[in-house]
Amino acid sequence: MATATKLHQLVQQLKKDPELPAEISTRSYWQQPPTRPLADLQSSKLPNNVDVVIIGSGITGCSVARQLLAQDAGLHIAMLDARQICSGATGRNGGHVKAVPEVSYADLVPRIGREKAREVVDFTLANVEELFAVAATLSTELQRYSEIRRVESVNLFTDDSGFSRMQAILEDFRAHNPDLVNRMRVLSKGELGERYGVANASGGVTSQAGAAWPYRLITGILSGLLELHGERFSIDAHTPVQSIVFDGNTYSLRTSRGEIKASRVVHATNGHAGHLLPGLRGPLWPMRGQMTAQTPHASFGIRGSRSYSIHYRSSFDYITQSGEGGELFVGGGLILSEPHHELGNPVDDSNATLPVAHLGGIMDATFGRPVRSEIKAAWTGVMGFTADGLPLVGKLPKTATIRDGDGEYVAAGYNGYGMPNAWLCGKHVANLILGKADDQPIPTAYELSDERLRNMDVEASARQWLAIFGQHT
Repeated sequence: MATATKLHQLVQQLKKDPELPAEISTRSYWQQPPTRPLADLQSSKLPNNVDVVIIGSGITGCSVARQLLAQDAGLHIAMLDARQICSGATGRNGGHVKAVPEVSYADLVPRIGREKAREVVDFTLANVEELFAVAATLSTELQRYSEIRRVESVNLFTDDSGFSRMQAILEDFRAHNPDLVNRMRVLSKGELGERYGVANASGGVTSQAGAAWPYRLITGILSGLLELHGERFSIDAHTPVQSIVFDGNTYSLRTSRGEIKASRVVHATNGHAGHLLPGLRGPLWPMRGQMTAQTPHASFGIRGSRSYSIHYRSSFDYITQSGEGGELFVGGGLILSEPHHELGNPVDDSNATLPVAHLGGIMDATFGRPVRSEIKAAWTGVMGFTADGLPLVGKLPKTATIRDGDGEYVAAGYNGYGMPNAWLCGKHVANLILGKADDQPIPTAYELSDERLRNMDVEASARQWLAIFGQHT
């Protein structure tokens, strides 16, 4: 049983400065080979003054830049990253382009009501479609290289109680969202064996989803933006922002390579955002996640048109497979670790031993036969989580920045679901800067405000996470 001391220690860890990303990190298989010359690109000299600085070069920052450049031909924009370009969460995730509307809805209804929960459902589904629409504008070669594709998502439940809970969730979801009833199909244990060769699951649910090689997709888009707008768009890797000062007119950003001034600043650094935004420490915190790349057993073959999730106890693992090379990308194993090793941990320079061992065997155990032949790579990544379980999106109040000025924005805290949220959240931030209405408004529950920050209960969040790890207070 967890003690009050353990709860207190975790709360303090969630409130710590997440600092800059670690200079040396585990090697993500997604980032091999690095996109050249973009990965380590630097201007010969930082621009002195720009309209907008975007801190972070993952999916959020990419979306902000693309929308600003497309909608205002007069804007000058600089993108800065502390490490290689797209080397954070986007370059380390599970490869899913997947919304989970029924699970999100069940989680959110008790907290924000059915109407606002449905806003989140619609937004995440729209975000998935937006990513496919953006991909459709890219060259055929880049689309193929980034492996963005529609897949069948096969969600497996390893115990009867978990499967029963999911069936109850689906029943309620279908009753209140009749227009979405055809998205999911429930499968029995026998059907899973016959259709998918799964030996050890109580039941499952299939749905439509997507998958991609996210690093290739985002670095491909950024390379294209540079080619089109290089005269007013710069990207600088290995340029950490160390501090931000507002002088009454503009923001001065001190970096490791000098100073840059801007009228507006966008924070697209997810789990690290609290480093430059002290008022977000606690409401927003980092979590380390574990990923592996595995060689499939010859008998498993290449099934790039499917993705999987395997649910057990209070957690789950997630799997995609490259349709080209056949690599299995298997992530999760969170609750096999200790809470203080992962929650509030902003460092991705090492792997988690027990989760890696678990991920190496979960597919074999579920399918009841050899699925993988070797683990090719293991790496960690830092995600952004919030105390109320919802992204933080919008213009930052002074209580978050702890400085004057009203030209700073954030989109972060996707709680492990960046791919079905980040693109449209980034686009929303760009539209705020442009004074332009959204085609797809962000959910009301995502909007950032002083009141929301005040109401975020870090201790309650820590208590819930300890329970997920089986350590009750």
